[in-house]
Amino acid sequence: MAEQIELMMRQVKLGGMAKGWRSVRYENTEQYVTELLKLELQEREANRINRMVKTAGFRVLKTLDEFVWNSAIELPSGLTQEYMTDLHFLTPKENLIFMGTVGTGKTHLATAIALKACQEGRKVRFFTAAGLANLLLEKNNKGTLNNFLGSLKKVELIVIDEIGFVPLHKDAAELLFQVISDCYERKSLIITSNLEFSQWNTVFGDNRLTAALVDRLIHHSHIVIFSGESYRLTQSMHRQRSSF
Repeated sequence: MAEQIELMMRQVKLGGMAKGWRSVRYENTEQYVTELLKLELQEREANRINRMVKTAGFRVLKTLDEFVWNSAIELPSGLTQEYMTDLHFLTPKENLIFMGTVGTGKTHLATAIALKACQEGRKVRFFTAAGLANLLLEKNNKGTLNNFLGSLKKVELIVIDEIGFVPLHKDAAELLFQVISDCYERKSLIITSNLEFSQWNTVFGDNRLTAALVDRLIHHSHIVIFSGESYRLTQSMHRQRSSF
């Protein structure tokens, strides 16, 4: 009989109940039905968040609990860790720009903040700069660019990781500029880069385009400098020393 009950629950798409109904103790009808419905709602919310995390396109999942703050991370005046990690920057549609050398935690922090946004039910997309540029070119060539840009309009936070690693094709640079321009005062961006703004023209290949891009970005942005040594390099050195 129990198996039949679970089967019927699944047939009417009550997977949360099917998983946990046996654990619910009966005290009275209202309590019992309420507990069953809570199980189903919790399961649906968990599934919704998992779908949002998958849609976001994270390369690796990183959490804020795993992130190590240190004195080499320089916050601008008026910005606090809590303002970033509690997602307060999303409401005024501000941007976070993380600059610094490779391996200092920029991507980890960007990913962790964006993951928390997903877990709070906010729509997020995560791209590398090169990956997004190539995707934009592909969509443009296939005639589906407007549909893709339309889907981004529904997103509350876009992460563009690793600006500066790969020079962009002229057409790709212009399309990426369009995406960033479309975000201006409409949604938040988190951008990571190993280059100072003065060097971004080596990526975008056009001084005027780069100047316009930077001008729009910094208007509502908090710029965080990661000035420490590479965390991965430091960990590797520690492991090598401990092996001797």
